[in-house]
Amino acid sequence: MTYSVFISYSTRDLPTANALASWINHAGAAAFIAEYAVEPGQPLATDIVSAIRNCDLFLLLWSSNARGSEWVPQEIGIAKGTGKPIMPVVLHPGLELPGFIRDLKYVPLDKDPQSAVNWLHSHVVQQIDAKNRNAWVALGVVGAIVLALAASNKS
Repeated sequence: MTYSVFISYSTRDLPTANALASWINHAGAAAFIAEYAVEPGQPLATDIVSAIRNCDLFLLLWSSNARGSEWVPQEIGIAKGTGKPIMPVVLHPGLELPGFIRDLKYVPLDKDPQSAVNWLHSHVVQQIDAKNRNAWVALGVVGAIVLALAASNKS
């Protein structure tokens, strides 16, 4: 079974989500982006809920756009309610995470990428390995996420 990453994002942050999805797919995992995963005319909410419930990692791209989104806070609630590992990535400095995930450690885009790699390895990969997932795939996904974030931060 392929390691699955659900990317929660505002449509205004779609270019960043696309870059991350490309890196994640290149690392051998499957990235879910609602923009492309749901066919026109199909119920968006049903597919999103199913994708969150079946994902191995919930990757939150938190930005001022996401904070104002109708969908992103609901997706966070579903991920939190189903006990999914949540990796928040804060795209803009000075933003606090919302409500029930405010206490989570997050990856700040504009900070030291090496610190992000260290944190991601110690928190995310160990959680996945504890659930008997392929730790090497997980590490590749985590590395891909950090590289994509570092690259998008330079542009």
